[in-house]
Amino acid sequence: MRMGVIGRAPQAEDELHQAIELFLADPLLKQILYLGEDDAITRAVGQFSHERLSEEGFLSRAVGLACHGNAEEIDDLLEADRQAQRVSLLRCLPPKPACAIEMLEKWIILGVHDKAVLEEDDVANAHVILYGEASEANIKRFGPRSFLTPGPLEKGLVGSLNLRADGSLELSLLDLQGKVWVSELVAPSLAKLVVAS
Repeated sequence: MRMGVIGRAPQAEDELHQAIELFLADPLLKQILYLGEDDAITRAVGQFSHERLSEEGFLSRAVGLACHGNAEEIDDLLEADRQAQRVSLLRCLPPKPACAIEMLEKWIILGVHDKAVLEEDDVANAHVILYGEASEANIKRFGPRSFLTPGPLEKGLVGSLNLRADGSLELSLLDLQGKVWVSELVAPSLAKLVVAS
């Protein structure tokens, strides 16, 4: 099970499209979280959906291929439809001051645009904090918590959280072709619930 993370991208439309394509091609992906406070992801999803077939277009094309198409053309149409359905994996951060809270099995993931707005109670039970407001991509560990930012998307990196079979969580920074630039493994023994008062 994996989660993709995209940094702010107000002026990086091409890179955003590449990042979406990269993550949607991954069959193990559970979700993609956009860490910007702008409408770039909304515009990108609109463009992405426009490039894919509408429901009416899909049905019309399916009827035509059923009558006159070959197996390869039908497979291509079905794959394009599967990709279009996967756009629903894209998530934005909630409006300020709220944070996105996600789970990868027992791992609690907290997503926020600017980590400076977080208070101790916000991160008390989080294992991984994802944030978008940064000039460079980075993965850092502070005690039992890890912080990951892919930095601005125009620099060409995205983040990935990969839940491994042994229960550990692999945090990675990838380029837009999927090559791992840096990776850190967080052991499951560090995944403990903390009660803050």
